[in-house]
Amino acid sequence: MKISQKNENGTLTIIPQGWLDTISSPELGDVVEAVTEASELVLDFDLVEYMSSAGLRQVLATHKKAKSLGASFSVINVCPAVMSIFKMTNIDKKLAIKAK
Repeated sequence: MKISQKNENGTLTIIPQGWLDTISSPELGDVVEAVTEASELVLDFDLVEYMSSAGLRQVLATHKKAKSLGASFSVINVCPAVMSIFKMTNIDKKLAIKAK
């Protein structure tokens, strides 16, 4: 998995690419754990094609990290297949998630 980042005015956007699954979610976890400050933490899923339960756990862990930093959290540009996972688990009702 390729992961890039943008940091603009305190907003840290993490941009994973490909599948967020058992193999790749630890990579995202490493990137998130390295974050030491942000006023807003954004996961941009524009390039995420698939997400497993391991990926969902990593999204929740990223939300927890944002809370520990006192930062707001959102997931943006979510494709329909991944959005269906958020909806099935009702995570879309608890977190700020925006579809493409």
